[in-house]
Amino acid sequence: MRTCWCALLVSSVLIALFYSQMSGARLASTALRIVYVTVPNHDVGLSIARSVVENKLAACVNIVPGIKSVYIWEGKVNEDSEELLIMKTNEKQLEPLRKEVVRLHPYEVPEFVSLPIDHASEPYGQWVLKNSLPDPAEAEENSS
Repeated sequence: MRTCWCALLVSSVLIALFYSQMSGARLASTALRIVYVTVPNHDVGLSIARSVVENKLAACVNIVPGIKSVYIWEGKVNEDSEELLIMKTNEKQLEPLRKEVVRLHPYEVPEFVSLPIDHASEPYGQWVLKNSLPDPAEAEENSS
């Protein structure tokens, strides 16, 4: 499993600090989520990012290059260069997002970690919600 717990921890702390320092409003629900996914290279990350944004599974994906992951896999300590995807979505899309990431990801056990966003500016939160849900007409077509 190629995951970077150090990068995940540092990113989590930085994001938590960023959102706690914002003067934004607390959303009525914890509908907004950040999802972390590590990928082996830029091409895989860009492919996953484009797919999840185009399919409105996430409103935005940041691709953070140059992370180093140290992890145990099959009883051995490994080190690999990876990139980190930081996805902004809503809780209703978590399972479809997870399925798409797993479908496109080359790892046997891809990282998929979801954290709630406790605070966000109201315009940004609404933008994430609007852009991470399928259009009602599309959703109706797909359910038929």
